[in-house]
Amino acid sequence: MRLTLREREIFEVLKKEPLISQDELGRRFGITRSSVAVHISNLMKKGVILGKGYVINEVASAVVVGESCINIDVHGENENARIDVGYGGFAVEFSRVLSNFGINVKVITVTGNDDVGNAIIDKLRESEIDVSNIYRYTNTKKRSCRRIFVNNTCRYEECCGWKDYEKAVSLSEWVVLNCEWLCVDPQFQKNMITKFSSKEDEKLPYLSTYRIIKSPEDIPEYLLSYSTVVLGVKAESLDFYVQKVRALAENQNWILTDGSSRVIYFQDKKAIEVLLLPNQNFTIEDRLPFLLAGLIYGLSSGYPLRQAIRISIGAAAGE
Repeated sequence: MRLTLREREIFEVLKKEPLISQDELGRRFGITRSSVAVHISNLMKKGVILGKGYVINEVASAVVVGESCINIDVHGENENARIDVGYGGFAVEFSRVLSNFGINVKVITVTGNDDVGNAIIDKLRESEIDVSNIYRYTNTKKRSCRRIFVNNTCRYEECCGWKDYEKAVSLSEWVVLNCEWLCVDPQFQKNMITKFSSKEDEKLPYLSTYRIIKSPEDIPEYLLSYSTVVLGVKAESLDFYVQKVRALAENQNWILTDGSSRVIYFQDKKAIEVLLLPNQNFTIEDRLPFLLAGLIYGLSSGYPLRQAIRISIGAAAGE
């Protein structure tokens, strides 16, 4: 949770002295009792303390912004055809992974006011994810996002655009700006930076995202505004992108991997390799979100970066 300097000072005192009075807090910080009450009210709104008695909430909070959809997969043909139906998209999949780590998750996505939207919300609730910030169309003609795949090739797509997601984010702006981690769907990386470009960095949560990048594609400039970025690249391009990131890595967590040989992170612009064991291999196309989720869990739990990387590798490999 991003706190102001005064909120953090009060929070640190409350952790050590949960029964301290507001009058005493005012004397310590040289402010009025009413000012103390305002700061404590803000701490409660941000979920850092829970009710009277100042019970401290040590669980990290995250907001996930992204797409949710129904995927219909058709395999085979004629009488041998098999149809699989699943609910996915970044908002659904990433939220559930974070929730499994014990992180408090709020999701911001867009659905239709239809059976698909109901099913998506039910799936999220099953994982104890806060769905109160989901934007649902009131126009019954606008349906939830859906894709139809035939033998792994997308043949039909009906999805929401950024205009709808921007409306959803604007309606929940307080939630977005007052979480600890803001996790962004790769397709909305640039949009989110543009939307909040006028905000001061200290007022923003820790922005995190991932991206699969293909040589010789340049690293987009807008990724420099994220605090944590996981890049998935092909093995033959890994060293090429290590050199590119080395010139960029400053006050950011950049993690690169091919999923088959190494995970590389940076400290003081020095590239540090973690070799993957045979049972730790993973496909970047499917498991990169798990790597990012494990990293967020490790960092939010106070582990040093190297240990957080180890946790993230285990999550990506399904350990």
